[in-house]
Amino acid sequence: MEHDLTFQQIKERVELPELLTHYGYTLQKGEDLAKGKWHVFEGDDKLVVFKGRGGDWMYFNSQDDRDKGSVVDWMKNRVSTGRIAGIEQLPGRNLWQSVNDHFRAYLNLPEAERPKLTLPPISETAPGEKFQSILTKDCRPLENTAYLESRGITKTTLQNPQFAGRILNQLHTVQREGMPAKTFVNTAFPSYHEGRIVGLELKGQGFKGQAPESQFARSLWLSKLPEGKPPTHLVVSESAIDTLSYAQMHPGERALYASTSGTLTQNKIFEMKRLMGEERIPAIKSAFDNDTQGHHFDTRLLAGFASEQNPMKVVREHPHLLTVEINTANLPSVQAVSQQLKVFNAKITDQYHRESGEPVSPAIPQTLRDELISSARQYPNTYQFHVPMNREALGAFNQAIGQHLQYDQKIELVKSQGKDWNEDLKQEQMQKVVKRELGGVNENQVGKATEQQAQAEAREKGERLVTVEFREGRNDILQLNTVQQDLEKAGLRIAHATRLDSNVPREIATELTLRYRIDSPQLPAISAALDNLATNPRATINEPVQDATERRQLVATQQQAEQQKQQAGPQIQPSDSPAHDQARLSFVRAASPLAKELRDSGAGLEAAFLQQLSKVLIRQPEIKGADQEQLNKVMAKLDKSPALNESPAAQQLRQAVQVLTTPAVAPSRQVQQKPEPPAQDVRKRGPRL
Repeated sequence: MEHDLTFQQIKERVELPELLTHYGYTLQKGEDLAKGKWHVFEGDDKLVVFKGRGGDWMYFNSQDDRDKGSVVDWMKNRVSTGRIAGIEQLPGRNLWQSVNDHFRAYLNLPEAERPKLTLPPISETAPGEKFQSILTKDCRPLENTAYLESRGITKTTLQNPQFAGRILNQLHTVQREGMPAKTFVNTAFPSYHEGRIVGLELKGQGFKGQAPESQFARSLWLSKLPEGKPPTHLVVSESAIDTLSYAQMHPGERALYASTSGTLTQNKIFEMKRLMGEERIPAIKSAFDNDTQGHHFDTRLLAGFASEQNPMKVVREHPHLLTVEINTANLPSVQAVSQQLKVFNAKITDQYHRESGEPVSPAIPQTLRDELISSARQYPNTYQFHVPMNREALGAFNQAIGQHLQYDQKIELVKSQGKDWNEDLKQEQMQKVVKRELGGVNENQVGKATEQQAQAEAREKGERLVTVEFREGRNDILQLNTVQQDLEKAGLRIAHATRLDSNVPREIATELTLRYRIDSPQLPAISAALDNLATNPRATINEPVQDATERRQLVATQQQAEQQKQQAGPQIQPSDSPAHDQARLSFVRAASPLAKELRDSGAGLEAAFLQQLSKVLIRQPEIKGADQEQLNKVMAKLDKSPALNESPAAQQLRQAVQVLTTPAVAPSRQVQQKPEPPAQDVRKRGPRL
C-alpha cells in the first residue's frame, strides 16, 4: 500500500524543537551546558533533544526512561497516553493511523501558524553524553547519606578518600497538577569507561534504576586509587553497595574497588584488564554474590582472564547448563581439574543415593546425571566441560579451574557468607547492636540461662538441643555449607545459625543450634553425625553430658534390637527348592558382615551391590541376569583381597553362590511304575500281516 506520508518523510519534514514549541514546550533559557550538543525543553515533562547518529532529531525524557526515541516515537507516546490535550487516538483509527493523522494536521498548518526557532547549531551526540544534562543539572556532591547508612555503610567509609566524588546525590523533582512539587534525593554511582563518565546507576529507598542512555555494557563504577603505594589488587563485585560493604569489612586492603552494576559483559572484562594493565595491578579478587549468578559471573571472569597458553571461553549458556571450552596443551593441568571434579561428582552421587533410597547401580539415573559435571575431549588439546547451572557445581568448577590453570594475573575467588557482602555487613552490625544493648549485663550468664530454658522446653517436646561453633576462613566458602547439608541429611534440624564475633583476622565464626528427636528412627545416623563432627578441628560441640550419654544408650539399644532381629534370620519367601532356600539364608547371613568389611576396605560400591543381592534373594530363589553381573563384580573384588577372600563370611558366601547360580528346580516326583509281566506271560507276536 502506498502511503501519502511515511515515517521517514515525517522525520525529514518535521523539526522536533518546533513541534515541541507548537504543543506548549519552552526552550530553557541560558541553556549552555550542552555546548552545542543538545537542548532542554520543558512542558508537562522535561525533554533532552539532540541530533542522533543519522542526523535525525532524537529525544529522551529525563523523568521516564521509557519515553525516548525519534519524533515519531514522541508522537506515538503522546497518542497512546493522552498526556497532552489535543493529541489522542482518533475514533475509528488505530494507533499508527492516529500518529499519521496528527502529523498530517501539523504539516498542513499555514506557515504563519507553525513556529520557527532559531537554535544554535547542534552536532551529533557522542556515545555516553546523552544523559549529561541529568549529570550536570540534577546531580550534586554527596551530602544526603540516609540511603547508604540504611544499608549499613558508615560515614567513616564514605569519607575514605578513595570514594570522594565517586558517589553523588541525584535530585529528582515530580510536579503533579494542582500539587506542590516534590523532590526525591537518590544516590547516584557514576559509571566509567576509559576515564569518562558514561552512565549513572541510581538507587533510593524502594527504587533502583539508571539514567536514560547510560552505557553500562562496557563501563564500571570505580573508586579512586589508594593514596601512596599502588594497589595490590582489584576488587570487583556486582553492585557498588556490595563493593562498599566489602571495603568496610576489610579496611586494611590496598585495593582499587569496582562494580559491574549487576551485569558482566566481555566489554566490562576488557575494561578491567585495561585498568589493571595501566595501573600495573597484579591481582584481582572476584567478590560476586554467593548465589548461582555470582558463581556464573566467576566463570565468565575466569574465561575472560585466561592466558594465551590455555584460552577458555563459554560456548553455550543454557538455563540449566553451562558449556565451557578450554584449549591447552598442558595435559597435567586438565587431568588435575578432572580429578577435582570427580571428587565433586562422587560427593553429589553419595548424597543422592543416601536420600533417594534407590539401589546403587552402574546406570546413572537422569535426575542425578543432571547435577553432575561432565567433560569430553573435542579435538586434540580442546576440552569441553558441561557444568550444571547451580551454585555448588559452578563453585566447584571455578575452584578447580582457578587452582590448576595458568593465568597471567592472580585471580582469587572470594565469597560472602550470606547472599552478598551487604547482607554479611548487616549481619555483623546486628551482632554488635545486640552486644551493645546488653550493656553491663553478664552476657555469658544471660546466654546460659536462655540456653537452659530452651533445653527444658525442648525436653518437654521429646527433643534435644545441641549448639555447635564452627570457625572457617573467608575463602573456605563451601565448608560450612557442606557441614550443614550433612547434618540435615543425617536427620538433624538446624533451628538457628548466628554469626559470632571473632578476633582472628579473616575468620568467620558461626553458631548452629541443632534439634533432634530421641524417638527418631534416624537416631543412629544422628548420633554418628554428631560424633563425627566432634572430630572436626573447626567445630566445637556444646552438648549436655547427660544428653550425649542418653543418645548413645538409645542407639546401642536400637542396634542390639536390630542384631537380634538379624540373628532370628531373614524372612525369605519359600520356593520349590529347599536347597536353594537354605543357600539363600546362608548368603544373606554372610552378606551383612562381609559388606561391612568391604566398606571398611574402601569398596563401597561392591558392598552396595552385595546388600542389593541380599534383598533380591529374599524374594527370588536364584541369581540371574543383571544380578549375576553384580555378583561377578563382588567376587572379583574378593579375589583381589586375600584377607577378605579367606574370611569365614566369604567362604560361606561362595558355598551359597555355587547353589544359587544354578536353576531352582523342584525335586522330581517319583512315578509308580507297573511291574513287567513274567516272560512266559508275554505273547510273542509275529509280523503284522
